[in-house]
Amino acid sequence: MPPAEKKQSRGKYTTKACEECRRRRAKCDGKKPSCSRCLQWSISCQYSSNEDGRRPASKSYVDLLRQRIEFLEEFLAKRGIDPDAEKSLEEDAAEVSSYMEALCDQFKGRLALDESLNFDDDGEMRFFGPTSGRLQFVAQDATPEKESKACVEPEPFGSTTYDAFIPTELENHLIDLYFTWEQPWYQIVDEDLFRDSMANRGRYFTPLLLYSILAMGSRYSDRVETRTDANDPNTAGRFFFEQAKTLLHREMERPRLATIQALGLIGMFYIATGADAAGWLHHGMANRLSLDMGLNLDPAAFDRAVSMCPTEMQLRRQIYWTLYCHDKLSASYTGRVCSMLDVQGSVNLPSNAEPSSPREQAILSLQTALIRICQTYEKIFLSLWAPKPSLNQRQRPAFLKSCLLDLKTWLYDLPPELRIDQPNHLPHAYTLHMVYHTARILLAKPFTIRHQSASSDADANAEVQTQAQSVSTDSARAICTIAQKYRQQFGSFHLSPITATHCTLSAATVLLEDIDGEDILPSQKSRLEVCVGVLEELAGSWQPARHTGNNLRRLLSARYNLTLPGGEKADQLQSQTGGDLFAQSMGFDIVDGANTEFLPQYEEGLPSTLGLPPALDSLPVDYGFFDMLNQMNMDRMW
Repeated sequence: MPPAEKKQSRGKYTTKACEECRRRRAKCDGKKPSCSRCLQWSISCQYSSNEDGRRPASKSYVDLLRQRIEFLEEFLAKRGIDPDAEKSLEEDAAEVSSYMEALCDQFKGRLALDESLNFDDDGEMRFFGPTSGRLQFVAQDATPEKESKACVEPEPFGSTTYDAFIPTELENHLIDLYFTWEQPWYQIVDEDLFRDSMANRGRYFTPLLLYSILAMGSRYSDRVETRTDANDPNTAGRFFFEQAKTLLHREMERPRLATIQALGLIGMFYIATGADAAGWLHHGMANRLSLDMGLNLDPAAFDRAVSMCPTEMQLRRQIYWTLYCHDKLSASYTGRVCSMLDVQGSVNLPSNAEPSSPREQAILSLQTALIRICQTYEKIFLSLWAPKPSLNQRQRPAFLKSCLLDLKTWLYDLPPELRIDQPNHLPHAYTLHMVYHTARILLAKPFTIRHQSASSDADANAEVQTQAQSVSTDSARAICTIAQKYRQQFGSFHLSPITATHCTLSAATVLLEDIDGEDILPSQKSRLEVCVGVLEELAGSWQPARHTGNNLRRLLSARYNLTLPGGEKADQLQSQTGGDLFAQSMGFDIVDGANTEFLPQYEEGLPSTLGLPPALDSLPVDYGFFDMLNQMNMDRMW
């Protein structure tokens, strides 16, 4: 064959070959769904979903890095600092610095531990800091021997048994549902420790914790026997919940780690049923108990004071970081301040020294990634949304660019098991990406034109406003895309964590603000249909999603004459909750949802209608309060 003809017949090759070509070490053209070679030989062609190590950085990520470098170089130049001249000094100090950092890490958190550990009669550790006056009254003859009570089985308080009236099949069903759908996202309970302690009457099982797990597992079940009212899905788990509340009062007299876990689950159950105030209270109790037991200090720092089992050390880290993450997601959900700050703790990230299954490794990676992005959430809240923001108006544009880069870096560093560019069998990975885009919306919102018009920062440059608006819109659309991927993989959001509710609401708010006038584009309608559908699917497990979805549906109908499918079901579920009857019993008139007489006079518009503050100057308020407000007062405007 002539050289020219031979050169012409040569095809294009890809950097990522299919599995068959990789196995045979043959050249692959990368065509999909089947490469040319597999198609020629009638072979099944499949591509690995594993991440390509040679994957280049995205253009947006590179641009953010360049902008950050240029900003830092300009910052140094204005202060007469030559970055090149500093290199030699940095190299000389690098070795000393790394040694000092390693040395400091060994003592991290230990300065606060001197004579600060006490033990109750049940062997549970209590922590008191060096400023506590009670440390001055430690007995002079106290022996410095290392305590070893942390792994001793405590004497049970009262009965450790529970009424065996629950059918074993139902109990196992609800426990499995909990550990499959709730625990990977809200990892306050270690599945292996709980199941082992349940079988062997270990210290990590209590009837209180069991009933709390059964109550939360019921929220993911369609079985009517989990409900106190067969026609009301919001009563699912109510019986187990009442049992847990009875036991909680007694166990609070001598709390343990399992008490913190149960408090966290009880708080989640309250939120699931729409009782946000009670949920907030019980999570606050869990946070306080975690400080009481020293969970905000890494247990490795206790090694000279107490002998602690490795399993308990890992559990303490897991509980602390779960409460920390929930605090940030709750701050976003309720619009309240963070109550657990990163600076108040010194705890290593959860780890798994022993080999684990791919699912266990994915769940561990999930918690680590969630912790990282929740730390960024905290920076956003303190810098932009706090009652006294830590940044002034001049500092905010630089923070926007810096934080966008941090978020992009977080996304770029996600391990393959948490990516969703290919179908992912871990449903919570999709929720994690929704949280990422919600963080971008919360970061960008104070800089958007709509927000700036109502703030004192009216002279913000147009470039920042345009960038912020683009970030908000892109992330809102991305949340809708993620929701569609989730549905394709899992069918429905019925078993999704409640966090998806606020993420979807955030996307819907941005999408509605982007509508120009009263004309809604087909693409905008399609995305809003996705948001309404997601909220309706979440409503089966989470009461706040039901009310938020109903409010959104009514707004679309009144303002844009947009009637979405499924409204009859939503109205039926709404009537089952008895909200209208409750409002009428309080002396308020309920106006028909179709009555829009007062709508033009309602200048606050969209945000308040959806349960958000009128001027969007703060994050969403307590949905439980707005549930009542919507029924009692806001219905008047319709």
